Amino acid sequence: MPGPVWRERIRIAAPWVSLATGAWSAFFVVRRYSQARRVAWLLGTIWIVLGLLALVRSALRKNDRKWMRVLEISLTWIGQGASQEILFFVLPFWIRSTTWTSRNAPFTVLLLLLCGTVVVVPVYNWFLRDIRAAAIHNSLVQFAALAFLVPTLSGVHTLESLALAGALAGGISGIAGRFRRPWITLPVGVFAGASLAIAAAPWIAPVPLRIEGGVFCSAISARLPSDTLVRARRGRELWAFTPVFAPSGLRDTLVHTWSRDGRQAAQVRLPLLGGRARGYRVWSSSALAASGSGKVSVETSTGGGQLVGRMTISVDP
Repeated sequence: MPGPVWRERIRIAAPWVSLATGAWSAFFVVRRYSQARRVAWLLGTIWIVLGLLALVRSALRKNDRKWMRVLEISLTWIGQGASQEILFFVLPFWIRSTTWTSRNAPFTVLLLLLCGTVVVVPVYNWFLRDIRAAAIHNSLVQFAALAFLVPTLSGVHTLESLALAGALAGGISGIAGRFRRPWITLPVGVFAGASLAIAAAPWIAPVPLRIEGGVFCSAISARLPSDTLVRARRGRELWAFTPVFAPSGLRDTLVHTWSRDGRQAAQVRLPLLGGRARGYRVWSSSALAASGSGKVSVETSTGGGQLVGRMTISVDP
């Protein structure tokens, strides 16, 4: 059969094959923390592909050979597949770590939309046509992976870890964007990525941390709540029990911020050590928060200001 006919059939079939494999991966592949290194290998693949694509496209400007066009299409397809697998792997962890009534929800929604761009070939190719759009797209995919990967593999979940994830994502995208001037774009990308990650920390979910069954109670006994309160009584000391799940070995500092009707009443710093299936047991209490009637809330945040979760209870008059 003539070559052009085969190429046309491949062009028509490719988007559907990508959509089918993406849907299968999203709904039927189980993701576990023990498989985190798989994300690292996929990330390495993307970095190699981005570098090779920059070289190929630079050469295409000088010599438009058919085999180089084929190589460009093949590398693009590999990069799309790797990006797709990375996003579908880390997205469930982002979703679980997101407080959907808070300011960290929009970024996770953005990652959900990003999943659509790597599944639908025409949309993915549209991003690649513009160098700025491609740099932003690649940076977001890499940051989503690295923000999960750095704390999971290093065991340190701090603002510095988030900055490192941003710096790596920005640096690699900077190199891929202007391969001929890496001595300029690499430091610019590293600085921009780290700065943006630090500035945006309050709007980013603290992946892979999440609260497992937090409750208000009237006391803590043997490291467990003595009861579960639906409403609190005025003038009584109120306790917040917020077990936080984290992978084994992960460490960070947590902050309980107590407020009544939007006014801060107390702030308590607590340690976090990952590894317990039902979450590291964290609790604090406040007598001032329930000293008057109103709505009492407790926000659990990381030391870097990322919101892990929020609980609210009404205090009777």
